[in-house]
Amino acid sequence: MIYPMAAMVLLTFYVALRMFKARVNAVKSGQVSIEHFKTYATPSHELPPMMIYTQRCYNNLLEMPILFYAACLTAMTIQLTGMLMLVLAWVYVACRILQAMLHLRGKVRWRMRSFLASVVCLLAMWAVLVGSALAN
Repeated sequence: MIYPMAAMVLLTFYVALRMFKARVNAVKSGQVSIEHFKTYATPSHELPPMMIYTQRCYNNLLEMPILFYAACLTAMTIQLTGMLMLVLAWVYVACRILQAMLHLRGKVRWRMRSFLASVVCLLAMWAVLVGSALAN
């Protein structure tokens, strides 16, 4: 379970670096004032799309994946790391990588589908965990 979690951590850092690069490029090109980063009060329609895409993608990677990390850590703690949990974890990671790639390109329809697939995987992971707890 540690490897799927590590993959999610790497994805989060990758998107954070993309976000940083988008911000630096926006300031260097004069599209955004450095003052924006004091209050983040600039209206979205005045920000470069790549800055918005990377920020929202990064935020997404700090929301629902918390439940993924909790599921993986719980599975490791109770030694429920069999093939089913491992497959669900890797499918979750694959869905989130796909979602991030689509998010960074501004693609909505397939991004939503990959997000829903990741939610189903995560829900299945928790169902396995709860089912195991109820069986004991």
